[in-house]
Amino acid sequence: MGLALSTAETTSSHKRQRFDLESWAKALKLSARRIAICVIGFFLAWLIFWKLAPWLNEEGATSLYNVTTNNLALVTIYGIATLGDIIWVPLVFYLYVFRRDTQDWTSSLVLAVAMVAAMALTDILKAAFNLPRPFTVIPGITPRYQMPTSPGLPSGHTTNAFTVATVVWARYPEWRIPFALLGVATGLSMVILGLHYPSDVIAGSFLGIFSGTFAVRLAELRSNT
Repeated sequence: MGLALSTAETTSSHKRQRFDLESWAKALKLSARRIAICVIGFFLAWLIFWKLAPWLNEEGATSLYNVTTNNLALVTIYGIATLGDIIWVPLVFYLYVFRRDTQDWTSSLVLAVAMVAAMALTDILKAAFNLPRPFTVIPGITPRYQMPTSPGLPSGHTTNAFTVATVVWARYPEWRIPFALLGVATGLSMVILGLHYPSDVIAGSFLGIFSGTFAVRLAELRSNT
């Protein structure tokens, strides 16, 4: 009897310790439709704006860049872009440290995992596509407040903002609208600042939704096992 229990405990321990790719596959499968839309949307942003109609990218970047030259407005726009990029840090801290609800603790972990995935994918895709930013190509556009050296597509700020918005959308319905608006505003801000093309922020939005959806679905699966 004791040997049987020991064997069962050892087997259970091995199951807990093994690398769990099965739940990854299930998370992708259960979110297949949304993930497929994100993947297709990401590559359409590249295909349309860089291969089929590159003039749309240039005209969109130039038009939004010229929306305003007012210093106060540009500082505000830069603040919005920065908030969209880093809001996940205080949000994770707030949910984990100051909230007492179990869902909030879980949400902080989900958001942290989603952000790690989003940032890793952003770096990989930037290197893979290796596309320029508008200020390196279009005369008259200069970078405002930053001088990034990494490739442009996808926009990291936009990816981060949409990753947060996707997690919040799934777990906190009452916060949906403000965070969704922040995601959109972050993407527009990055073009106005001359740091990204429209294609970059569109691709970043799809990548953020992908990362957030995967993390949320993975957490739901593992909480039921």
